[in-house]
Amino acid sequence: MAFGVKLGNAKSNWQPNAASRRKTGAGLTSKRLFLGVALAGVIVLIGPPVVGLIFGSVVKYSASTGVVSSGDALIAAYTDGKYYHSLYNSVLLATITATLVTLLGGVIAWLVERTDAPLRRFSQLFALIPILVPSVLFVTGWIMLLGPNNGMLNAVFTEYFGFDRDPFDIYSFSGMVWVSVLQELPLAFLWLRPAFHAMNPELEEAALVAGANGTIVARKITVPLLIPAISAGWLIFFILSLGSLMVPLLIGLPGRMFFFSTEIYLTIYRYPPDLNLANALSLIYLVVSIVGMFVYHRATADSKKFITVTGKAFRPRITRIGKLRWPLAILIGTVLSLGTGLPMLVFLWNAFMQFPQVPSIQSLQYLTLDNFSAALNYGPAVRALTNSVLLGSLAGVITTMIGMLISWIILRFDRPRWLLIILDQMATLPVAMPGLIVGVSFMWVYLFVPFPIYGTLWILLLAYITLFLPYAVRICSAGLSQLHRELEEAAFVSGARWTSVFFRIVVKIMMPSLLSSAIFIALRAFREYSASIFLVTAGTEVFSVIVLDMWEGGNFGLLSAYVTMVVALLGGIAFLLMVLFSRLDRQVLYKI
Repeated sequence: MAFGVKLGNAKSNWQPNAASRRKTGAGLTSKRLFLGVALAGVIVLIGPPVVGLIFGSVVKYSASTGVVSSGDALIAAYTDGKYYHSLYNSVLLATITATLVTLLGGVIAWLVERTDAPLRRFSQLFALIPILVPSVLFVTGWIMLLGPNNGMLNAVFTEYFGFDRDPFDIYSFSGMVWVSVLQELPLAFLWLRPAFHAMNPELEEAALVAGANGTIVARKITVPLLIPAISAGWLIFFILSLGSLMVPLLIGLPGRMFFFSTEIYLTIYRYPPDLNLANALSLIYLVVSIVGMFVYHRATADSKKFITVTGKAFRPRITRIGKLRWPLAILIGTVLSLGTGLPMLVFLWNAFMQFPQVPSIQSLQYLTLDNFSAALNYGPAVRALTNSVLLGSLAGVITTMIGMLISWIILRFDRPRWLLIILDQMATLPVAMPGLIVGVSFMWVYLFVPFPIYGTLWILLLAYITLFLPYAVRICSAGLSQLHRELEEAAFVSGARWTSVFFRIVVKIMMPSLLSSAIFIALRAFREYSASIFLVTAGTEVFSVIVLDMWEGGNFGLLSAYVTMVVALLGGIAFLLMVLFSRLDRQVLYKI
C-alpha cells in the first residue's frame, strides 16, 4: 500500500470539442467548484493539527490573565534532559521496529507473490488482522500472556515444564519490540505486497537468459527495483512507530521505561494538566512528519512501483522453492496465526472463567456466563459501543466521499498543476501524523475556537476523517485507475456536465472500490485509540478507551467478556459486508 500519487501520470487528455463546450457551459465552473471544495475540505481537516500545535505551544491561557503569549512551554520542553532520553528511547524502538517489520513483511510478500508457496489464500485473512483486532486488545492480550506472575504462558512454563521462575517478561524493551513488530507486521505486508505483484519480470528473465543465477538476479535486479518501495515503507513504519502510544503506555510505563509519546500523555493526564507543554513536545512529531513526507515523495516521485493496477499484460516471475514450499507455508502460517490468535484465545478463555487462570481440565469447574451480563451492565460499555459503531460508519462514508473527489481531481485534472500538487501533498500528509498529534491539536483548537464541538461526537468524527483520509485517497485512486477515460470522454462529447459525469458514471462504476474504502475506514475508526483518548468526555466514550478503563480496573473477566462480544460482532459485520462487496463487484463487472 502506498499513499503517493504521481501527478505526472495523471495528466488528462480531456479536451472536449467546441460543440461539447457550448453544451456544457457550466463545465469549467463545476470543475473549479470541485477543486475548490476539495482544497477547502483538506485545509479544514489538516489545518487544526498544524496550526493548533504551533499556536498551542506559544500561547498560554488562564482564567485570570486570559490568552497570553509565552515561551515557557518551549523552554521546558527542549531544555529538560528527561525528554531527550525519552525521545532517544522512542527513536530506538521505532528504528528497530521499522527495520524488522520491513524485512519480515518483505519476506512474506515475496513468498506470497513471487514463489509457489501455498500462502495466497491465507494472506487474505492475514491482511484483515490489523483491521479486526484493535491495538488495545492486541497489547493487553500479550500482557495477559507474558506478564510476570500472572501471564498465562509464564504460568504454563512454570507449572508444566518445571521452570523455577517466569521465562518471559513483557515489561522489558525486548517485550516492547516483540509486540510492536507483531502489531505492525500485517501493515508492512499490505504495503510491500503490491510492489512485488506489479514488478515487471522482463529484466529478471533477461538476466536469467544471460546466465545469471537466482542470487545475482535478486541482488543486482530485484532488490534495487524494490528500493523505492522498501525505503518509503520503512520511513512510514518509522513515523507510525515513533508516534505509537499503546505499547509505550501499557508495557513501557509499568516497566519504568519512558517514551516520548507517554511523556505527552502524562503532561495532559496528570494534575494539573499542561496543554502548552504537550503541544510544545508534539512539535517534534510535526517536524518529523513534514520532513518524512518530503523524503517519502522524493523517494517515490519517479517510481511506478506503487501502481498496482496497470494495463501491462504480464505476471510476476514465480520462483519454484521445491520441497520448502509447504514447510515455509506452515511455519509462516503458524507464526502469524499465533501472533494474533493467542491474544484473542486468552480473552475467549477468561470470558468464561470466574477469575484468570491457566487452561486445564480442572478449570472447567469455574465456567460461568456472569462476565457477559456484567459487561453489558458496566457503566458506559453499551454507549461506547454504540458511539464507536456510529462514528466508524460516518467516518467510513464521509472520508470515502472526500477521498473519491480528491482522487478524481488529482488523476483527471491537468491544471492548475501547482494546486494539484498542493492538494496531493496535503491529502497524504496525515499518514505520517500520529494520532497523538491529531488528538492533542484538536483538543487545543476546539477548546478556544467559537465552534462548540469539543466534548461532542463531532470532534471525534473530524479527527477520524483527518487520520484516515490518505487511506481513502489511495483506495479510490487504485479503483479509478481501472476506469477507462473513454467512458467519461464519450459523456462529455454527448454534452454531459462535469457533475453528471462524476456522479452518474465515475461514482456508479467505482461503487465496489468505494464500498471497500468505507468498510476499511469504518473498521479502522472503530479501533482508533491514540487520538480518541485526548478527545473523549463523559457521554462520548468509545470502545478502545473503555477497554483501557476496564484493563486499568483489573477485572479481566469483565474485560474478556466485553472484548469477546465486540470482536464477534465486528467479525460478523465485516463478513457480511465482504459478501455484499463481492456480489456488488460481480454485478458491476457484469454490467460493464
